Amino acid sequence: MRLRSDQIEWCLLSDLATSSNCKRWLITLSGAPRSVSAVRAGADLALAAGAFGQQVTLVFSGEGLEFLKPAPAHDEALYRLLGALPFYEIEQVHALTLREENPLFRSDLSVATMTPDEWAAAAAGADIVVNY
Repeated sequence: MRLRSDQIEWCLLSDLATSSNCKRWLITLSGAPRSVSAVRAGADLALAAGAFGQQVTLVFSGEGLEFLKPAPAHDEALYRLLGALPFYEIEQVHALTLREENPLFRSDLSVATMTPDEWAAAAAGADIVVNY
């Protein structure tokens, strides 16, 4: 049986998607700024997941915190790419720090500090956990 165009109900792709297609991602970037390939791969994964409507929690830790500093220390292109995160539905990033630490962060991103316990809770609640 063949349907005529007046028999086809048109709808948006997002109307067809169920909530089960949306996963909670926890992506942690802790790679050394001097070897940016892992950090870039993690950033690309976060951008792709965000672009496809996934819920992304992006955390910077260890040497990866360098990318949250007010000025780029190493890879300016990656620094600018990370500035585009809000355009991919990643409105806030997290800095894994100790409670007594209060570092200065870049102004073009909303950065919230996260304790190791909060990271563990986020990992427990995530569907997908990836560390770079």
